[in-house]
Amino acid sequence: MPLELQPLTKEDVLEAGQLVIASFANNPFRKLLFPNGMGQANIDKIMEAPRKAVDDPDQHAIKVVDTDNGRIVGCALWAFTKPMSDEDWAREREEAVASYPEARPEILAEFIHKAQDIKRRIKGSRRWWELKALNTLPEYQRRGIGSMLMDWGIEKLEEMKLPGFIESTKAGYRLYTKHGFKEIERWEFDMGRWPQWGGEGMYKNAYLTREPSEAAAP
Repeated sequence: MPLELQPLTKEDVLEAGQLVIASFANNPFRKLLFPNGMGQANIDKIMEAPRKAVDDPDQHAIKVVDTDNGRIVGCALWAFTKPMSDEDWAREREEAVASYPEARPEILAEFIHKAQDIKRRIKGSRRWWELKALNTLPEYQRRGIGSMLMDWGIEKLEEMKLPGFIESTKAGYRLYTKHGFKEIERWEFDMGRWPQWGGEGMYKNAYLTREPSEAAAP
């Protein structure tokens, strides 16, 4: 099973989006958030990220291909993120809540508000090299695909001398810390507050950073 790292192309967008959806199939928070499953509006939103990244010089979408069968088995989106004003944060928050019309709005709004408050506090006025997404097909997990995608991003981080930022779920935490990212803050979302919708347990989010080996000269 030779695996090869390649840039993501426009022709890959549909397959990459389907991979992202498959990788979250058993995510408990997704099941709580979308009572009727992922509808077309939400699928379109997921497809939008890799589609935009292909043409955006500040974003870098990459894939891992199983060359035996040509399948995309992993993908990641790394991006430059710039300092944001109060107006930028407010606009991003409103857009994020409005982007998922099939989600339970009260749960989505609370989650996004809390996550953005933490990111705003950590990021401050710096420019970051941020891992926006990293996904692997379930049947290809634990085969080094995540490390291939991480190694590519870290090499760029060192070249540019920019700090790295990741918002991590429990599933990706071990991979990210293995590659030198350190937890700065975390919070837990109590899904048990909605037992009527099948919510139970804690959904954990951690926020991690990594500085380049040598800071960029001022």
